[in-house]
Amino acid sequence: MTRIVKPQSLHLQAYHILKEEIVKGEYKPYERVVEARLAKKLGISRGPVREAIRMLIQDGLLTYNDGYVRVYKPTVKDVVDIFQCRESLEALAIRLAIEHITEAEEEQLQKNLHDTIKAYERDKVIELGQLDQQFHDIIIHASKNSQLLALLEAIRTKIHYMRISMVKGDFYPSFVKEHERLIELLLKGNEDDAIALMKQHINKGLEGVLMHINHQ
Repeated sequence: MTRIVKPQSLHLQAYHILKEEIVKGEYKPYERVVEARLAKKLGISRGPVREAIRMLIQDGLLTYNDGYVRVYKPTVKDVVDIFQCRESLEALAIRLAIEHITEAEEEQLQKNLHDTIKAYERDKVIELGQLDQQFHDIIIHASKNSQLLALLEAIRTKIHYMRISMVKGDFYPSFVKEHERLIELLLKGNEDDAIALMKQHINKGLEGVLMHINHQ
């Protein structure tokens, strides 16, 4: 576990450590987070931990129910709502990226695809999840729209949390091929087909998460 560095802001350090652990799946959905226990683990007082917990509740990664703080457990409606927002926003990102993508970003997409294929061949599930997020981030940043980036950042953490904690590795083979096709369409400037494939790609992600939830 990452340790606290005293000269830095303690509540922000506690926030980032706990957030990373939640997103990586080190806490189970609906697991209790006990302030005193966390403070002891981090070697700090309860005040900064309390503030970190408050920030994570604001982010939606922790919830406060019946007097207890617990790790966010998405409902089916939560999942559908988030992916609906993602579908519309990333369709816009594709359209804008076709207009504004740089040569450096094109190279980043190609390297990402190469690394994704290698990770799939080695069955590196966690790495595949990280590379998938990176792929989408490159396209989003290529849009050059700061408001779009801010809107997607607001739901990005929850999407990543759902992917890590709820989607099994057997979901990944199809997205490798879809990424390859998306790059091809984007670089050719084929806006309609690229947007249609991005929507299909995100809906497949939604289906994967829902299928996993239904089997829990």
